[in-house]
This record gives sequence, structure tokens and C-alpha cells, in this order.
Amino acid sequence: MLGKITIRTYNPHSRAHSHDFHQILIPTQGFIDLKLDGIESKASSGHCVVIKAGCFHEFKAHEEFRFIVIDVSEMPPELMQLETSRVSLNEAAIHYIQFIEKQLQNPLEPDFEKSLIKLLFDLLIQQDFREKIDERVQACLNFLAQDIARPHSIEELANIACLSPTQFKHVFSKNMKMPPLQYLAKLRIEKAKTLLQNTDLPISQIAQEVGFANQSSFTRSFTQSLGQTPKLYRQNTSLA
Repeated sequence: MLGKITIRTYNPHSRAHSHDFHQILIPTQGFIDLKLDGIESKASSGHCVVIKAGCFHEFKAHEEFRFIVIDVSEMPPELMQLETSRVSLNEAAIHYIQFIEKQLQNPLEPDFEKSLIKLLFDLLIQQDFREKIDERVQACLNFLAQDIARPHSIEELANIACLSPTQFKHVFSKNMKMPPLQYLAKLRIEKAKTLLQNTDLPISQIAQEVGFANQSSFTRSFTQSLGQTPKLYRQNTSLA
């Protein structure tokens, strides 16, 4: 199996093409509009998009979109037989993607790169492909991904889903295994982790970028989530 891992950023202009190899696209920041053989979709952090060889795909990235791409000549049968192109990733897979992103800061040895791809495939085939997110909830996920920094209310999200606030909270929690605002808080922490790892932005600015009113509230929320302050997290990941 030939394989290559790269990390890329795209501008907002639409692009379309196909190729004779398979491609795994994994967003790590922001979101992207996709059209795969005419079927429209969106993907953001926490998703994996499987693009089979010969699939004509068009995509348009939004601001600050960053993603990992794996080009391979062969894929496991489980991925080749997928009825859907987008897969939701579990926590183990998300953490492994973060590890890969860190490794890509330096050139990869071919054998190490091959082992990274193999383990990624092992994790991908363990995902629950049968689980499909309710379209009403997916509309809210896409809306949140566009701007996680701005204030979002249950009433606003319920309107997007065309549900009452009570119904929305029930449907969202059933699909995402957590309440809406907890999911938003998780998105913000994940983006903060990416910014801490991959930029030199001041922590106060990162707090603003991910929707916190001030650095103190950001530090408190980050520490409660990860058990360490943003400053310590940045120091530890820079040494990894």
C-alpha cells in the first residue's frame, strides 16, 4: 500500500477534480463544503471524509480551514464498502489525529509514515458507520462550525432545527451524546488546543478567537476540561 500524509490549507475558492488514488480528508480546524459525485455535504473537526479513486469531488474551504490528507493506493474493505463518505470520529480517533498533526511538524520517515496510516485505518474501521446524525442536528452542527466564537443560544439553534427548545435539547443530546452547549464548549476547547499547538498567538487572543469573554474564564474552562492550564498545555505539547 502506497501512502502519503500531508497537512494542507485551502482558500475559499471552489476547486473540483478527481484522481486515480483514494484519499482520506480529515479536518482539524474550520469546515469545508463538499460535493462528491454530485452529493453535497459538509465536514468539520471530528469528521473524516473518504474519497474513493475516480470520485469527482468539488470543495470550498471556509476561513482558517486546515486538514490532514492521506493519499493511498489501497484502503481496507470496510472503507471501500461505505455507503456514506463522511464518518464521525470517536474520541480515540480524534486524539490520534492530533498526534499525527503534531508529527507532521517534521519530515516523516517512510516506515513511520506507513505505520501511522496503518493504525489510522485500524481506528477508522472501528467507527460506528451505522450511526447517522439527524439532519436537523447536522444543520446545527454546520451552523456552529461556521463561527464557534460568537454567542449561541438554545433558542437560536432550536429555530435552525425547526424544533421547540425542549425538543431540540432532547434530539441533540440523543444524537451527540451530550447537551448542545456542552458540545459547543467542547468545540471551543478543541480549537483552542489546535491554536496552542500550532500558533504563537497570545493566550488572551486565543481566548477571544474561541469565544471566551476573557482569559480568566478561558483558563478556568480549559483547566477543568484537560486538567492543565493553557500555558502548561502549550509547553507540554511543544516538548512532545
